[in-house]
Amino acid sequence: MKKFLFAFCVIFSLGLAAVFGYFSVAHFTHNEQKTAILNYVILFAVSLPVATALHEAGHVIFGALVKIKAVPELNFINSSSCKIIPYTNKNLKGKIIFTASGGLVINALCVILGGLAFVLDGIPAEISAVIPASFYLLFLNALPFVYSDGKTDGLVIYGLCRESDSAKVMLAVLTVQAQVLKGKSISDVDENLLFGLPQIQEDDESFIALTELRYEYFKAKNDGRQAEFYKNRFEELKNTYL
Repeated sequence: MKKFLFAFCVIFSLGLAAVFGYFSVAHFTHNEQKTAILNYVILFAVSLPVATALHEAGHVIFGALVKIKAVPELNFINSSSCKIIPYTNKNLKGKIIFTASGGLVINALCVILGGLAFVLDGIPAEISAVIPASFYLLFLNALPFVYSDGKTDGLVIYGLCRESDSAKVMLAVLTVQAQVLKGKSISDVDENLLFGLPQIQEDDESFIALTELRYEYFKAKNDGRQAEFYKNRFEELKNTYL
């Protein structure tokens, strides 16, 4: 199903590019069409990295509004991502959902803008070239899937809404991180946030982050044996999955 939807998204996006490209240049005279086609092709070529940057910017902007720092890690060949740094542990569930939705909202707005450029006379029709790339990112990121580069925004939101085990671990990890960032010693955090959690897959980023926090916890507690165990476990997970 995942491969089918991915193929559908690619083919549909290319179809959009062809349709909007044709109608964007059709009204030009024969002499003007070459320039119009070139402009559209250039805009289409740069639209994917631009749409990718705007998607991650959406996470940054939405996160900043609710005291969540989203640090983008742009990759214009593979999938980009954002590292989440929480500066509050209040209502984290709602704030992470809001932050995760930021990229989807920005891509949706780009699709709308491209559509308006296509139908309104006052806006250059070539701007509709942003629609295919924006739709592509919107569609793929809205689906609740795990890709080779990690979870989609849709899966993060879906997991938080249904309170999946992975989401519970993620919220616990972010809560501990927020408390430590606010000055609390990790040795003083509630042990339930580190150990009273459901078991999840070891390749889950939240499990890997939890393992690192457990190492830091036992290190702060001067429990050398447990600290060494979780340090080695974290290094193993990091080298295997990250």
